[in-house]
Amino acid sequence: MRDVIIGTAGHIDHGKTTLVKALTGIDTDRLEEEKRRGITIDIGFAHLELNGYRIGFIDVPGHERFVKNMLAGIGGIDVVLLVVAANESVMPQTIEHFEICTLLDIPKGVVAITKKDQVDGELLALVEEEIRELTAGTFMADSPVIAVDGVSGSGLDDLRQALLQVIGEVDPDESREDDVFRMPIDRVFTIRGFGTVVTGTPSKGVLTREETVVVYPSGKTGKVRGIEVFNQTANAALAGQRTALNLSGLEKQDLERGMVLSRPGAFVPSHMFDAVLSLVPRAARPVKHGSPVRFHQGSAELIGKVYLLEGQEIRPGASGLVQLRLDAPTVCCPGDHFIVRSYSPATTIGGGIILDNAPCKHTRKETAEIVPLLQQLTSWTSAFGARTSRPASAHGARTSRPLSAGILPAVPSATFDHLLLDYLVSRAGTAGLDLNQLSARTGRTASALLADLQGIESITLVPQDPAIAVSRETMTLAAAKVVEYVGRFHVANPLAPGVSREELKTRVMPAANGAVFQSLLDQLSANRQIQINAASVLPFGVQADLDESQNRIRSSILERLSQSPYQPPTFDELCVDLGYPASDIKRIFHFLLTHGELIRVTGEIVLPAADVENLKKQVRQSFGTGSAFGVAEFKEIFNVSRKYAIPMLEYLDREKVTRRAGDKRIVL
Repeated sequence: MRDVIIGTAGHIDHGKTTLVKALTGIDTDRLEEEKRRGITIDIGFAHLELNGYRIGFIDVPGHERFVKNMLAGIGGIDVVLLVVAANESVMPQTIEHFEICTLLDIPKGVVAITKKDQVDGELLALVEEEIRELTAGTFMADSPVIAVDGVSGSGLDDLRQALLQVIGEVDPDESREDDVFRMPIDRVFTIRGFGTVVTGTPSKGVLTREETVVVYPSGKTGKVRGIEVFNQTANAALAGQRTALNLSGLEKQDLERGMVLSRPGAFVPSHMFDAVLSLVPRAARPVKHGSPVRFHQGSAELIGKVYLLEGQEIRPGASGLVQLRLDAPTVCCPGDHFIVRSYSPATTIGGGIILDNAPCKHTRKETAEIVPLLQQLTSWTSAFGARTSRPASAHGARTSRPLSAGILPAVPSATFDHLLLDYLVSRAGTAGLDLNQLSARTGRTASALLADLQGIESITLVPQDPAIAVSRETMTLAAAKVVEYVGRFHVANPLAPGVSREELKTRVMPAANGAVFQSLLDQLSANRQIQINAASVLPFGVQADLDESQNRIRSSILERLSQSPYQPPTFDELCVDLGYPASDIKRIFHFLLTHGELIRVTGEIVLPAADVENLKKQVRQSFGTGSAFGVAEFKEIFNVSRKYAIPMLEYLDREKVTRRAGDKRIVL
């Protein structure tokens, strides 16, 4: 059985609630105040089974004061049932509700002309003509228009058939398991003996009983004790099903309308979003930089401001790229639709699509770079029709783009997904984004993302757990910088064994993930562009070597150190004894240390490697494995003072030649 959600829309007192009750037998007005006043105040719910479909109805209030409640329920519907009373025809909330449905990209709709028994045929035809005028050029241009009477039941059979026809034209969601579960909460209450219950229509994914869930943005955690789908007990809740969840570990006061339920660690709530915003033609005024708005997405209503990324304003009927900055964080994903209403008076002025759910505040330079990339993303969305760029104004500013009356043909979601992944990964630079981070940025599961990423040539995957996605272009540019820096370092420091990995990363790829940096070095090494020696990096095929004069200094250093075995001079004493410039001695001294010809026992004591090996050999021969000896015995054998004996014994401990046991050492 396939599940479908139908939402009503229309002006107050046009018979939406009566019509839903006539179709389902359920009165959706549940509040005492609603029954007393005879109007719908909050969203209500009903359901029925019809010809293999399980249909959930979301009945919305028609009064202009309760549009925010209407918006809390209308976002997750598959089909809109636009209700127009025959005795009043198209009214202000008919238009506003219809605009909202258009902006939310609801795919299909049916029009019900109610109270048909109160008018004659001529007036009924006039009402239908006005409806056709309203829906012309929109997603409901060819929708069935059925005249009914909710009280007598006249026309209901025709309406059911029209709904079945339209429902059959809506493509079912076959990608639930590819999406992370998300459910905007629209109701919270408690039931004696059960505890806390939340309801909503999951927009994405699948959730099963006994799973742990997190309330976003608060981060509080609970567990799913029970699930009801369309008032029937179920083991799982799927996207597009009217759902009630019985939660343990969460109290009623922990939850409220507008919050989102999902899995732990699935999302990072944000108060800032890059988006494309479109104004309805009847908007009272343009939106300018910093305009305050009421932002509606899912079941949430938040206050925020609109900051333009292109142009000086967005005029009624036009669209443009914006950054939304909200007063409080929420969870949205790229591709999510939203509605904006003016701050005061609260009227619907437009809507849009989220493009990036975790952008930074863009600088002027960054804005110029990012706008073309965001425009590429918007070119694949179908909600706002074809867009064309106008020439720059006389002041050089880009003007907002007009809306076309036509609608772009639907494109495979994979196309937008691939563009989005390419955009997000390229913006991440050398830091890259791992699969968990990408999941939070897209709302898709890590396994689905991995399958997509493997098919995108512009992205490379660094094998980690989880895998890290990096732009190939970013890696190519970073590789060139690494090779260039390693080459320059060697020219400036010909005796050095190479630049250390730490310095190389800090200088060339400071933001890089460690695994990404190592992957790049491994690739360059495999391509014979660099060579990696222990903790340093050299140009490929290059070997640090000494010229004739430097070799003379090398020989002098080794000879001087061998003259007093195990009691070497300090570096300053060495410089005085040898007579060469201290800077030259320092370079060769460091060269010998890095190439293993000298061994640093402590900060001041440096011995030739041959003397160190002889030291180890003599200890083993003089005392024997397992034997214990003291400092005095060591001093006597090697003819050294305590000043040298203690550091050398500590060195032997570190090298696992000996082990200290009280005042003694045991030969290992």
